[in-house]
Amino acid sequence: MADHSLHKSFVLLFLLVVVSLPALAQQGTALVLSGGGSRGMAHIGVIKALEENNIPIDYIAGTSIGAAVGAMYAAGFSPQEIEDIFTSEDFRRWIAGDLNRSYSWYYTSDLPDAGWIDLNLQFKNRFSKVLPSGVKTPVELDFQITRLLSDASAVAGYDFDNLMIPFRCVAADIDSSKALVLRHGDLARSVRASITFPFLFTPIKIDDRLLFDGGMYNNFPTDVVATDFSPALIIGSKVSGNYPKPSAEDVLSQVQNMLMSDTDFALDSAAGILLEPNLPKVNLTDFSLSKVFVQAGYDMAMQNMPQIKARIAGQRSAHHVDSLRRQFNARKQPYLIDSVIISGLKPSETEYVYRTLTHRKDKSTLDEISNQYFKLAADDKLKLNGNHLKLNPTTNLYDLYLDLHPANPFTLTLGGNISTRTANLAFAELNYRKLFREALRLKLNVYFGRFYTSALAGARFDFPGKIPFYAGGLIVYNHFDYFKSTIHFIEDVTPSFLIQNENFLDVYAGIPLTVNGRLEADFALGRVQNEYYQDNAFTRSDTADRTRFDFLQSSLCWELNSLNRKQYASAGARFKISTGMVWGDETFESGSLSSTRPSTGKFHRWAFVDLLWDDYFEKLGPVKFGFYGQIHLSNQELFSNYTSSLLAAPAFEPVPESKTMFLLNYRAFNYGAAGLKTVWSPTRNIDLRSEAYLFQPYRSIRKDADNLAYFGDPFDDRYWIFSSAIVYHTLLGPVSLSVNYFDNPEEKFFIGLNIGYIIFNKSILR
Repeated sequence: MADHSLHKSFVLLFLLVVVSLPALAQQGTALVLSGGGSRGMAHIGVIKALEENNIPIDYIAGTSIGAAVGAMYAAGFSPQEIEDIFTSEDFRRWIAGDLNRSYSWYYTSDLPDAGWIDLNLQFKNRFSKVLPSGVKTPVELDFQITRLLSDASAVAGYDFDNLMIPFRCVAADIDSSKALVLRHGDLARSVRASITFPFLFTPIKIDDRLLFDGGMYNNFPTDVVATDFSPALIIGSKVSGNYPKPSAEDVLSQVQNMLMSDTDFALDSAAGILLEPNLPKVNLTDFSLSKVFVQAGYDMAMQNMPQIKARIAGQRSAHHVDSLRRQFNARKQPYLIDSVIISGLKPSETEYVYRTLTHRKDKSTLDEISNQYFKLAADDKLKLNGNHLKLNPTTNLYDLYLDLHPANPFTLTLGGNISTRTANLAFAELNYRKLFREALRLKLNVYFGRFYTSALAGARFDFPGKIPFYAGGLIVYNHFDYFKSTIHFIEDVTPSFLIQNENFLDVYAGIPLTVNGRLEADFALGRVQNEYYQDNAFTRSDTADRTRFDFLQSSLCWELNSLNRKQYASAGARFKISTGMVWGDETFESGSLSSTRPSTGKFHRWAFVDLLWDDYFEKLGPVKFGFYGQIHLSNQELFSNYTSSLLAAPAFEPVPESKTMFLLNYRAFNYGAAGLKTVWSPTRNIDLRSEAYLFQPYRSIRKDADNLAYFGDPFDDRYWIFSSAIVYHTLLGPVSLSVNYFDNPEEKFFIGLNIGYIIFNKSILR
């Protein structure tokens, strides 16, 4: 009887275990976070609401921005810490691919030009001879993701199951055209792969596979958590949808549909709960509404909280979660870098990199090495494809791995300016870069326009080391035709025929002084030849007066520059002080209308000091203020006549349009100028600018009855410039509509629409 009872008990126990197996297999709550660009900020609000209401999050999977948010939570960041990072101005800059100005090594930068777009010339590949190089490598984003997540990877032993919360990340494998689930490896690189939207960021390789945004093939990985974790409940946060059918007129919609596969966003009510906050449509990279999206995600989770609580078996207090977080974070090691390991370069090229990094300490913190990292990123001879930190079990220190490649040797830059006035320019530049123990850059460029024509050939060598320096040379031809730069003349006051030709050879060398500064010495040899009539009563048969000035100049310049744009800047500062000497012979040849002597010659020698300060301050409310100041001092003497003296005088040109006109009131041998600027940016790409400047010459250059020049009384004259502009910053360059006022003898108000840059090649004496 006892044996029969025992047998019966075993049978009942076996049946109970069999019946319970499915329930035992399904345990815990999984959170799935979809892709969706900036709208993914709603995921943060969802996590915040779940944690506040003691809802356990046992597993996380995410795609694209969902992978980034989920990885942060799995790596031990609190919801508030995640929100603070993702809603910061710094994060917006990382996503935009813009470097913090404190990291932008001005020492390595080239002279500004009118370029819109850089094209890589691929001579080896006949299929694609010319490829745009405009896709950004988000250098600072890569660095910050590494800083935020690498220590958690090390704690987990590079196994995502061992993070504070088991995690899955979805990327797209282009070679197999399939979604790739990342379960182990470097957490930072996995997230970087998952957020790599095509044509926005450069892709990265993991295990020799080229990976892109996981949303291309699986934008809502509920199937991943079901397969890997078999949770009892899936909470899905959905902030995206499939793209609409392509339109014949909309090229972007066609590209999106070619790249992105449709995702099944349905979530069976038996398996889970779908949270779909109502969010406005915005650009993928527009994070201006981040806080709004966070709140929308929080509100949606709170609306569904009764339903969520009814579906979970038990709760986990926020205090308990915080305790787990502290325990996990306590195991993280501070970043001490032992070795820097370079891949992707030849031995001589690798030596160039190590010489660039040569003055780092044996054991550097990540902050200490960051300046050198961004110095490499700013070097246009190199392409930084990625980085990662890995804990070395032997040394118990981190090794920094840098994936570097030589930049494409040949690039073609195209640009210019399209104007409703006369500042129409076409610009093209061919660059060649070669990397070995040192670095070489060669360039040729041309400008064509009604007002301005120029050609330049240049070479520069960079020598890395404990005290890096560069040396180079330029040969430049500049031609300014002021006769064609003014639409009409109202009075016979300003000479209408003014042509200035400048040819020079410039040899220079420099060293860096701080991240944003450099000290440069140069020596120039050249000729300026001006052709002009000194009044407007000339005919086609008349010959113009000519002034030729053969010169030597030596100068020393210290410059700090952190301005955020090469034209229409709205942040940063520029400080420049230069001093030098000029020696030269002036030769004047009179034309058919000249009343002065047929020809004269004169030797000139003068010293000069020029001080410039251009600074944008922090915002006061929605408006940013700026200050501009300039002082030019010299002992320069007058030339042989009034017009040649004006052409030889430095010009005050604080706004782009002033560079295209011969404004005689803003030229002097000694002057001071100051201005105030306001910039209001209703969106990231639109600026409304207002600027006012006062120009104070020490002694104005004046004309007597014989067209000879003489100095006016000290501080007798002063002139104003007022400018207002609406500027839209496109990917190619600025589009501006401006109204300018100049204290001009004839026209005072100028209205113009410009598309592009009013930037010229270097000039020595202009």
